[in-house]
Amino acid sequence: MNQSSSQPPWWQNAIGYQIYPKSFYDSNQDGVGDIQGIIEKIPYIKSLGVNFVWLSPFFASPNVDNGYDVSNYEQIDPQYGKLADVFEMITKFHDKGIKVVFDLVINHTSDQHHWFEEAKKSQNNPYHDFYIWKKPVAGKAPNNWQSLFGGSAWEYNPQTDEYYYHLFAKQQPDLNWENPRVHQAVSEIIDWWASHGVDGFRLDAISHLKKLQTFADVDQPDEAMNDVAGIDDFLQELSDDFKPDHLMTVGEAGGVPVSRAQQWVDEQHGYFNMIFQFDHVSFWEKFTVGQVDVAQLRAALTRWQNGLADNGWNALFLENHDLPRAVSYFGNDTDYREKSAQALGMMYLLMKGTPFVYQGQELGMTNVSFDHIDQFRDLDSKHFYQEKLAAGWPVAKIMTSLRAKSRDNARTPMQWSTSKFAGFSHTQPWIEVNSNYPEINVADQQPSPQSTLNFYRQLIDLRLTDETLLSGQYHLIDTHDHQLYVYTREANNSGYLVVTNLSDQPAEFQVPDQFKLTNLVLSNDPAAALDSLIALKPWAANLYMYMYERKNS
Repeated sequence: MNQSSSQPPWWQNAIGYQIYPKSFYDSNQDGVGDIQGIIEKIPYIKSLGVNFVWLSPFFASPNVDNGYDVSNYEQIDPQYGKLADVFEMITKFHDKGIKVVFDLVINHTSDQHHWFEEAKKSQNNPYHDFYIWKKPVAGKAPNNWQSLFGGSAWEYNPQTDEYYYHLFAKQQPDLNWENPRVHQAVSEIIDWWASHGVDGFRLDAISHLKKLQTFADVDQPDEAMNDVAGIDDFLQELSDDFKPDHLMTVGEAGGVPVSRAQQWVDEQHGYFNMIFQFDHVSFWEKFTVGQVDVAQLRAALTRWQNGLADNGWNALFLENHDLPRAVSYFGNDTDYREKSAQALGMMYLLMKGTPFVYQGQELGMTNVSFDHIDQFRDLDSKHFYQEKLAAGWPVAKIMTSLRAKSRDNARTPMQWSTSKFAGFSHTQPWIEVNSNYPEINVADQQPSPQSTLNFYRQLIDLRLTDETLLSGQYHLIDTHDHQLYVYTREANNSGYLVVTNLSDQPAEFQVPDQFKLTNLVLSNDPAAALDSLIALKPWAANLYMYMYERKNS
């Protein structure tokens, strides 16, 4: 999927900024973020130094799953504005040298999409086979397949006396990719947006396109719907749709191991430029509570760095719209909020690959402490609450899990200022603002040289202007502990040494003899020095340049 040229494709020497439109900025004061709000904040996005944006869905949708249930791929949800606003936004980003990537949700549609509204009418309808249907078995669902949102993945349709399959909510019926007409229809959507200037797509839930065609009961949920044998044919055909317009692609592929990912992002024959993997964020362990182990984090990220080192490309991230805030999940959002946000930023952003920064991550925005289920908006969180309540869990235990892992943690409004509603809107937002906005916001961090925002700006500038940080090799220096994450990025006879203490305790790191430190490039500790024995305060992050002398063994 890479371009064959001495120059790397644009998306390799790039950093993406993910925008969740509903929560970014409200320009018309109705409590919902919108496209004109994004346009108004383009100068801020440009000031970060990023060179592309990825926007979560804003297409026409009943919003059962916050836009991931699309009812029309070529129309915009009226709460976000008009189609003309989207075209204006693309143009204005391009004018600032920022490329635009959209979220493409093609595993499923909304049940209010024209295709499904036709499909459910009769078995003879031309759109019926756009979806997955099965007759009842003994008057019940055809098998034991489960929805990722809980309960059966089958919903009965009385008009045809059949069940349809939905991996997510019942209002999100899965498309039947066994039908070539589905691919043809999706291809037309891709071409349409490319003709209007879109530079690439993030492909939602792409590892689920193929379903187990025996439709037998399964022991493990993944057997029915994740990276099922035969999916490669679908992905290869889909990848051909992106090539004529040189569109960048990044696939969401949770549960796909490194060995398979090598095939997915192979430079010559792969399906996508990059994939999002979730080994380091326990993506499938929803609503679990517990401290992240640094040794496991090192192992997971290094496995992917090494696995795609020579063929393929990593998509680097700590946050997105589905995950808790990194400073709350990986870091310490109370005693060391700023330092841990900065240390985590340095730890991941300087690895080999294309980094993605989620809105508010550059500020160190934290999880939100909602007290009542009515404050949550996320469908998955509400399902979890009802399921555990029925299972006899105490409400306090359920709420602890939701505060740790709910997707709403990432979806509270962007914190722009100390004014009411965090400067996001002049009216009550669609979801409550995090109460800590007076301490964490853009306006306060802009002028402060030591702020997390300006630390991120420095990291972004380094990553995009230094050849070694683009193409240099990644080498882990395994400290065999549960505190430090240390690695190098090397090219020719020099490199960068990244030393981060991801813990609440001080630590030391002895620089190996072959590394001759020449410069302390960046640190979140004003007292950091150029020493061979590095003393690290809690959540310290130091970046050094060095010359090295490889010793033959």
